[in-house]
Order: sequence, then structure tokens, then C-alpha cells
Amino acid sequence: MTTLEALYLQEPFWIWLGAGALFVSLNLATGSSLLLWPSLAAAIIACVDLAGFHLGMPVEIGLFGALTAVAYGIVYGLAPTAKVAAAGPAASAQPSKTPLGTTNQTARLIGRIGRTTGDFRNGVGRVGIDGAEWAAELDGDDELPPETPVRVMRVMGAARLQVRSLTSN
Repeated sequence: MTTLEALYLQEPFWIWLGAGALFVSLNLATGSSLLLWPSLAAAIIACVDLAGFHLGMPVEIGLFGALTAVAYGIVYGLAPTAKVAAAGPAASAQPSKTPLGTTNQTARLIGRIGRTTGDFRNGVGRVGIDGAEWAAELDGDDELPPETPVRVMRVMGAARLQVRSLTSN
């Protein structure tokens, strides 16, 4: 009998708590929310074991799989999703919904007007909109001076904007 099996037979709570911690660590290391649900399932089974309901390894593994599948089904299968609006001034000002029901706050920036906060060099710089500063790339020009008005054309990635100058150089 291996050490892990012996530990499971004595106290399965620690095995499930360790599995949950492993999933949380991997979730944080990858920056993905996909491993959140297996960690939650492992925590639920750890609580069941802590309460004194030792169901046995095959039943607990099956329950872990079922809880994980149900969580994925609820979050990613049933939750409404919307696509981010197309770029341009006519784009919707409404933020898009993500599977978890949170809002994509960067989508609301499409079509907004801001100002450069410093020099744009080689098409890259920063833009200030409503008191927040964003990384940005120029659509067309290579350089702009500070305080130049720009319009957000699209959102690239999570927090990088593509902007176009509103002044003609």
C-alpha cells in the first residue's frame, strides 16, 4: 500500500483538500478560470469527508467528476454570451457579457474619444479615457504628440486599444 493510499484511508479530507489546492495553484499559474470548478468540486468533497461521510474512493471520484461537469455545464453551457461589438463609432456602447455574467468593461471603450498621455513612438503609446490610462497602438500614424485627441477603433486583447488620431498632421 502506498503512502497516498494509506493517507486516503485514514483521512480522505486531506487528499481532497490537497487536490483542490493543486487546482487553485494551477488556476493562478495559468491565469485561466477553467480550473476553478474542479477546485470547487474537490473542496465540496473535502467538506463531505470532514463531516464524517466517507463515501469511498470510487464514489468520491465519480462525485468529483459529476460536480465538475455540472459546474462547467451551468457556467459555460447555460449562461448567455454576447460577442464584442464590431469596431467603429457606430459600435454598441453596451459592454458585452461573459459566461460568468460579468461585463467586459473594455468593449464600452469602442468609439470613445480620449487623449494621448505622452508621445506615441513607432505607433505605440498610452491614451487617457475618463481618468484611466490604457496601452494603445495607432491605426495609421506612427507618431503623435501628447494631448492629441484620438478615437478608440477596437480593443485588442484584454487591455490594449487601437486608436486613430482625430487631427490631421
